[in-house]
Amino acid sequence: MMIKTLRYIMLGAVLVIAGTSCSDNGEYDNPSRPVEPGDSYFSSEPVEEGPSLFDAATINTSKIPRVTSNKNTGLDEYYPLDPGDTWASVIRPERVKFFEKFLKEDMIFVNGGTFLMGATAEQGEGVHIDELPVHKVTVSDFYICRFEVTQEMYSYVMGKWENFSWKDLATTRLPMDNRLFSEMQTFCNKLNEITGLHFTLPTEAQWEFAARGGRKRTSTVYAGSNNFDEVGYNLSNCYRLPEGQTGMQFWPEEVGKKLPNELGLYDMSGNVAEVCLDWYDEYSDEDQVDPAGPDALPSDVSQRRICRGGGWNTNTSACRVSARAAFPVDKRNKLIGFRLVHPKLENVQ
Repeated sequence: MMIKTLRYIMLGAVLVIAGTSCSDNGEYDNPSRPVEPGDSYFSSEPVEEGPSLFDAATINTSKIPRVTSNKNTGLDEYYPLDPGDTWASVIRPERVKFFEKFLKEDMIFVNGGTFLMGATAEQGEGVHIDELPVHKVTVSDFYICRFEVTQEMYSYVMGKWENFSWKDLATTRLPMDNRLFSEMQTFCNKLNEITGLHFTLPTEAQWEFAARGGRKRTSTVYAGSNNFDEVGYNLSNCYRLPEGQTGMQFWPEEVGKKLPNELGLYDMSGNVAEVCLDWYDEYSDEDQVDPAGPDALPSDVSQRRICRGGGWNTNTSACRVSARAAFPVDKRNKLIGFRLVHPKLENVQ
């Protein structure tokens, strides 16, 4: 128990979301790491398409909240409140269409399958020891959102414009950041009330399987490419010089501007790091089916959930599809966002 606790503490000290990658410490080189062989190695079955989540949803208009609060002082023009006189006749019907589009177009069916999880050989040299050992994982069918949760969607579900870390007055499609883990859970619960469905955050295994491209994967270093600049934003390419400023600033970009991966998912590498359901734990070398991490962490170590994908202030190594980091559940962080998943639908054709 003592050794296990010490490992949590040592890795917890490394896995802090900051301006550095997890791979900056405890690097591990092993030329014998296996290559991720692709879907055909594990299955000869055709890739299937699942039913639309829209077919199973029941949108409860009474649960769609009117936006009545704006914590962005002096910016009501850009983050407007919903006027009461047109809420029922005009705005709420528009919100219904917003949620319908989300269900029809943004939630992507992922055909479950088997893959090698962790720092497979194509992930390059200098990977972090917490990405090892490489192990075989099977995940069941699920759905995942094409985009990270945006400021716009968060506000339409929660009924308020939060005081975002980042404000681009031309768009509200920046990824939602700076939320506690409990607030992410509350968001999911409220969205479930609106749709009659069961949204949640992804498990780490679901996240990596989807980032790699699921059963359509082509074994790339980043989500959709071996060239990071094609698919993501980080310290290398998200700088800008705001009007009236003299120094470059770094912050996230609007979702969906780079190329998607094989599943049509955007920003799985970079932009903001994405929280998973799993508590942080070291990998096992055993084969696993739908792993969800430990039920709890020892009480004498920092309570951290896994987060993945790197972000706008990390180096490129942190944006690899196997790179891991950890997120203290009781802290806010302007690098951290989240993405939605939904389990496979039962009894829907």
